[in-house]
Amino acid sequence: MNLHKFSLIVLYSLTVIATLYLAGYGFEYYGLSLQERPHSDLHLAWKPSGFIGQGAGIVGSALMLILLLYSMRKRMRFMQQGWGDIRYWLNYHIWMGITGPVLVIFHTTFKFGGIVAVSFWSMMAVALSGVLGRYIYVQIPRSLSGEELSASELQELEEAYRRQLTSEASGNTKALPILDQFIETNINESKGLMSWLTHDLTATFRYNALKQRLIREAGLSGHDAKHLVNVARRRATLERRVAFLGQARKLLHHWHVFHKPFAIIMIVIMVVHVVVAISLGYTWIF
Repeated sequence: MNLHKFSLIVLYSLTVIATLYLAGYGFEYYGLSLQERPHSDLHLAWKPSGFIGQGAGIVGSALMLILLLYSMRKRMRFMQQGWGDIRYWLNYHIWMGITGPVLVIFHTTFKFGGIVAVSFWSMMAVALSGVLGRYIYVQIPRSLSGEELSASELQELEEAYRRQLTSEASGNTKALPILDQFIETNINESKGLMSWLTHDLTATFRYNALKQRLIREAGLSGHDAKHLVNVARRRATLERRVAFLGQARKLLHHWHVFHKPFAIIMIVIMVVHVVVAISLGYTWIF
């Protein structure tokens, strides 16, 4: 396990721990009405301007501001060389895009209205669309550096997978037709975003069924069938993504049009909210 994967495990673990802590200890307080909350022993610390409530808001807001560095990393020429792998930036961007909103939700104590509600729902739209954007992003074949593969590189990779699968299955005349049929069906059944999602959510079941079919009809051992399925899975995934590359690019373009305005609205209102809170003294910091 490399340092990047380890750091992500640590960060997401911290997110889970923080969520469980805030939800567990604050459950009683969050369930109270606005009239009952001031009489609770938890109110001083857990209210939006309290140590815990506002602390969650500060950390969450800071994360949502820091994640903007990813956009700079993609667009600023001086940051495009020597600033680390863009894929790693994206993974941290996604972590902050998940953790930031979660902490802000606890900062609101699940009660929000007025202009803050606009910022909140913009934040939710940004977070949810960010998850969808990540999914669309990975549908476009890329190199290890995160750059989109050229047409010639895609063709070479397809041929390599095809040769590998043919070579691996060459000792069994029944296995290759089964695998080819499965791959062809895999492409034909995935022709839009919803079918992609459904296809990927059910992938484990379909590949387990393919493994059992190879064992049953081609007489392969469990180990050999599993190995062929893994090779077929890589080829099928690549060929599906190549077949619908144009759709993925178009969806990613539309996603940017939707994602950015909500992000701007969220940031602007969040900054206004912070300035007003500080100027009116709704904070324990100043």
